[in-house]
Amino acid sequence: MIPAAIVAALLVVAALEYLSLNRAGRAVSAAVEADLPLCAPGEAVTLRWTVTNVSRLPLLYVGVSIYFDDDVTILEPEDWQKTHVVRDISGVHAELRLRLRPHSRRSGRLRFAIGRRGLHTLGKLYLETGDYLGVKSAVKTVEPKVRVICTADRAEPGEDTEPLGGLLGTRSVRRFLHEDPCLVAGYREYTGREPMKRIAWTQTARTGQWMVKQPDYTAEADVAVLLNMDGGVGPGMERCLALTRAVCETLEERKIPYLLRSNGDLRDAGRGLGRGHLFPILRGIGLSRLACYRSFSTLVDRCVAENAGERGFVVVTATPQDAQLRRLQAVSAQRLVVLTPEGVGA
Repeated sequence: MIPAAIVAALLVVAALEYLSLNRAGRAVSAAVEADLPLCAPGEAVTLRWTVTNVSRLPLLYVGVSIYFDDDVTILEPEDWQKTHVVRDISGVHAELRLRLRPHSRRSGRLRFAIGRRGLHTLGKLYLETGDYLGVKSAVKTVEPKVRVICTADRAEPGEDTEPLGGLLGTRSVRRFLHEDPCLVAGYREYTGREPMKRIAWTQTARTGQWMVKQPDYTAEADVAVLLNMDGGVGPGMERCLALTRAVCETLEERKIPYLLRSNGDLRDAGRGLGRGHLFPILRGIGLSRLACYRSFSTLVDRCVAENAGERGFVVVTATPQDAQLRRLQAVSAQRLVVLTPEGVGA
């Protein structure tokens, strides 16, 4: 009786071993996702991971390795990192050890920060599953293609962006390029061409003749940010991208509509305001490879041709070109502001 029980137990163990050897790798799956598609250098990003056992058998050992590149810093507590984070020549990776019941899943999160501008593919996974007896293991690679764009760092307010105060202060009090019906400068006689809503009925009764309201005119706040990528390389051009971000965010904070023009691979943005307007700009800054497609003079030609007369210009450039800057100043009613990696000009 006893030998029969032993034989039955050995058969069960052998069956489990066979199933674990042949199905463990297929029984486990994993997925990761990041909560921020766009971040700033040093900003915390959360990577959420999920490991699933889709089989009817338990998985007694599942090793999960999440790999990052050298530009990533893990932000988890130090005690946790001592146990789970490994740094070697392949980069930085977090290691987890799990047990999964049949048809179950485990989830968690891992906080990290990116230190360099650009497009980063994160969260490559290696899943290691062991057999029932712990004799052999199999490794499965999962590439979920989680991409996070790191935009440029923002230039510190009060340094390069401080001279914007004079320009933006004059723009923020001007709201319209056309007649403002809420601002009445006076009254004049009705000529027959004005719409009925312009008739001033009180003044008409007082004077005995038809009178219409004379609206006041104010100029619309309109700022063009120009990024010159001609001749800029290395840290100087990176600084220009940081200045461009600072200028656009300053305009957003002050609720001043703006447009962006560039002669490089940073895509132009039409006049606008709000998160939907700023997000593509920050995304383009993060993806820029510092490529220049046209000369600065060509960019100036375009801006001169489309200038509305009351537009102010903020030029971000690593190599100022005085002749082209004078052309911009000649068509602008506002003081030209020039931002460079070394300082500020006007």
